[in-house]
Amino acid sequence: MAADVALAQALAYARDLRALYEVSRAREEEANRAHDKLRAAYQQALAYAVDLRKSHRQMQRSVLQSLLGLANALEAKDEYTRGHSERVAGLAQRLALAAGLGIAEAKTIAEAGLLHDLGKIGVPEHILRKQGPLTDEEWIAMRRHPLTGAQIVAPLEFFADAALIVRHHHERHDGSGYPDGLKGDGIPVGARIVAIADVYDALTSERPYRRKLARAEAVQIMRDDAGLTLEPRLTELFLDLVIDAPADRSV
Repeated sequence: MAADVALAQALAYARDLRALYEVSRAREEEANRAHDKLRAAYQQALAYAVDLRKSHRQMQRSVLQSLLGLANALEAKDEYTRGHSERVAGLAQRLALAAGLGIAEAKTIAEAGLLHDLGKIGVPEHILRKQGPLTDEEWIAMRRHPLTGAQIVAPLEFFADAALIVRHHHERHDGSGYPDGLKGDGIPVGARIVAIADVYDALTSERPYRRKLARAEAVQIMRDDAGLTLEPRLTELFLDLVIDAPADRSV
């Protein structure tokens, strides 16, 4: 009799263990299914985030292209500045590469060169085309254009580095520039590069207030300014590129 009771108890214990195992297994399978659903939801959310980021970047690129079109339209209205930004962008990119900067950074500098004068859209046309010296009040209006340009491109997150170049391309090595009076290495390297390209193209282009200078004249003026208004090492590197370039191209 005792043996029968022990056997019955053992069988009941085994059934309880089996039931507990089946419940545990069912819960594990349920947990695995929930985990799979969560993982699938995570993958879907991740894919959605990637698509959203791509769409956001594409939208920003579209805005950038619109700004480039606006900058080109602004220059096209004036025969003296037509093509100026494209030339500055090309010169700046070549100088950046010659200075040992990476391809991506050189591209950013070139893009900033394309938009460096965008802020002039806020400068009255009679000031932009004035043939004589500007008054103090007119200079105040003109000197706002780097800030205006930077404010226009600032909402483009991927363009943040270029926005700094747009803001500071009129800073000068000796601190005499604007809008913030930065000097020396305090000026972003991209802004120093665009400034050099900008000065050279301005000197070698016809302007309403001055005739176009020959390459040799422009080189001498920039060499005299190296270490004063222009960063000396980059200026000398740029002038070496200019001097070595064929006569039918700037650099």
